[in-house]
Formats: sequence, C-alpha cells, structure tokens
Amino acid sequence: MKKILILLGIFLVVIFIVNGAFRYKYNLERKAIIEAGTKISQEHIKEHFDSDFIITDYDIIDSSISSTMYLDGYIKGHKDVKISVKYDYKNKEVRGVGGPKWFLNSEKKDIP
Repeated sequence: MKKILILLGIFLVVIFIVNGAFRYKYNLERKAIIEAGTKISQEHIKEHFDSDFIITDYDIIDSSISSTMYLDGYIKGHKDVKISVKYDYKNKEVRGVGGPKWFLNSEKKDIP
C-alpha cells in the first residue's frame, strides 16, 4: 500500500510540473503576441495616419478559432475618440482599423 501511495504522489508531482511548464510556455507566447501586436499596430497607425495610437485594451482570440487580436485605444490628443485595430498575430500584420469617419478619411493614400 505504501508503494502505491508513493507512486501516486510521484505521479501527481509530475503532473503539476508538466502543467506548470505548459502554463509558462502559454504565458510567454501570449506576451510575445501582445508585444508584437502593440508595436506593429502603433507603427501602422503612425505610418498610415501620422498619429500616435495609445492602446488601452486588447483581446486575443484563441488560435484554434482565429489568429486575431483586437486592440482598442485612442489617438493621442483625442482621448474621447475610440480607435480599434484588428491584428493578425500569425502573419504579424494589421488587417483593419476602425474609428470615426474623420480619422479613417485622414489615411495617407500613397501607402501600399
């Protein structure tokens, strides 16, 4: 009976270690997605709209559904006006920008 309890204890410890390793990897991957999405979205807004994008919130969609991250915020100097960016974290590119018409119409036309 003692051997069974010892084996069960070892098994549980191994399960906890493996679980911890997976959580750690998940958190590192999530952090990398957030950092890349933030940087690329801010660069996109700067390049296409000549504005500074201040991010206030984000939502990452699970990769089993979609490789999309939504970033919400505002343009520096217009804190009351919501801007949102749809970012594809698999391809590391901005898929769309949402906001008021006056902001969207300010996009530079000569950028590919």
